[in-house]
Amino acid sequence: MTGSGVGHAGATMKVIKTAFSFLLFILAITDAVKAKENTTAPVEEVPQTNDTEAPLVVKSTFHMHLQGDVFEDTCSIIPFRPDTLHACNYNTSNPLVIIIHGWTMNGLMEDWVLRMASALKTRLGHVNVLINDWRPLAFQAYPVAAKNSRQVGLDVARLLQWLEETTQLSMDKVHLIGYSLGAHAAGFAGSHLKKPRKLGRITGLDPAAPHFEGVPAFDRLSPDDAKFVDVVHTFSKTGIGLAIGIRQPVGHADFYPNGGSVQPGCQGTDIYNLYQFGLQGLPRTIKCAHQRSVHLFTDSLLNTDQQMTAFRCRDDAAFDKGLCLDCKKNRCNVLGYGVRKVHTRGTKGLYLKTGPQTPFRVYHYQVKVMLINLIEPVDASVSISVTGTKGESTYQTVTLSHEYAENTTYSTLIAVGLELGELQALRLRWEGEPTTTSWWRRFTTFMGRSRSWESTELSVARIRLKSGENQEKTWFCGQTGNITHLKPSEEQEFVRCQDARRKRRASFTSSLPLQTHKHMQEQESVKTSVN
Repeated sequence: MTGSGVGHAGATMKVIKTAFSFLLFILAITDAVKAKENTTAPVEEVPQTNDTEAPLVVKSTFHMHLQGDVFEDTCSIIPFRPDTLHACNYNTSNPLVIIIHGWTMNGLMEDWVLRMASALKTRLGHVNVLINDWRPLAFQAYPVAAKNSRQVGLDVARLLQWLEETTQLSMDKVHLIGYSLGAHAAGFAGSHLKKPRKLGRITGLDPAAPHFEGVPAFDRLSPDDAKFVDVVHTFSKTGIGLAIGIRQPVGHADFYPNGGSVQPGCQGTDIYNLYQFGLQGLPRTIKCAHQRSVHLFTDSLLNTDQQMTAFRCRDDAAFDKGLCLDCKKNRCNVLGYGVRKVHTRGTKGLYLKTGPQTPFRVYHYQVKVMLINLIEPVDASVSISVTGTKGESTYQTVTLSHEYAENTTYSTLIAVGLELGELQALRLRWEGEPTTTSWWRRFTTFMGRSRSWESTELSVARIRLKSGENQEKTWFCGQTGNITHLKPSEEQEFVRCQDARRKRRASFTSSLPLQTHKHMQEQESVKTSVN
């Protein structure tokens, strides 16, 4: 790209960032006006306190989910009123899950809350599911709602303390699930409980970033707030620098589906929503990726046979190269309700790919390609399709990246939306000119000859696929010889290496004279008897 091209792209990016900043500013003003016009009286910013011995005033409400998907069907539990527990059929023997919603731009209870509550009852059966309704505190300009999340945490802590005294509730049996600002509210609730008591689990679903990214642990959700904290990041960064969800690890297990940024199925909504709905389309675009964390968690409750495996990795770039599909020493885990409560050291996150809709599970494969006759590393774009006993994947275009400087192995990652079964064959097509083109010129100069691009080729020795889900490794070889020569836009099929060797051997022996073939059979018989 020329210098002027780079400058133009930079200017365009700056304009886009400015436009989004302006839109967010307008949205904040719009919501502040809506809050004043709301029939519910606006709530002032609450004092920031960590003292649970303050006057026992609860400013948010709690509703027990019994059945159905309508919020009006829930039953109100009023802290310090034991009769409401009996009226709502609260079972003191069951564990407790509390769902905490986030900032609201319209003052309505979102549908996902009731769907998640129903999924929890379906999956667990004997459980008390409460919904923390803090809409009067959340239906404010965002900075005010963010500060009000501290009051919500205090409200939840006071409820739990009361239940502990009234019903002998053990904090080990408490699971808080918070979305966006609700994730930090859950963290504040956990921090209010005095040692040695500690919540059993907090799940943070794309915890909000503005006012929380980079602050000390006591000012946000952190691993200190419960015995186990798992976090799902789905909208923590974008190409234009817009971040709604927090990027930094804030739990014992931090999951980054699809790199933790824009999610599959959400990319195409941007322009359409802004064109179709104008300013009101921006929340729809943001919500798609931000709220994907909620849908992934709910999916894990309902599709128990489609659990999503994630793999510990230093970043999403290394994961996309296929370098992290290892489950040894707790390097992989399950996203969602069934997460293994493993505490690991370091700040590495857990990465995975997902599909665009439920069930979101995909199958991960590390692809390693051994190339020969290269003078220097090359990033080649190839399309790959894999066939197994249960089906065949569509072609995926990926980039083969150089793994180690001292060898000729190149790797990448492919994600397949269906279970393939036992792998049988692989088709490889080289797409166009590689990113680094000088390697071929140097190679041809070294060999003392010059050839056109169309006559170049990649020399493939072997290909290995490793399944992330079952950790099995399968080697693939060319069908015609030890080396397969791949030219631009040309497709070659590779089969399991033992099948390829068997086919080549059969082809070789069938072409031999009858006497020679008979001699080889006799030699093989002798080897067998000796063994």
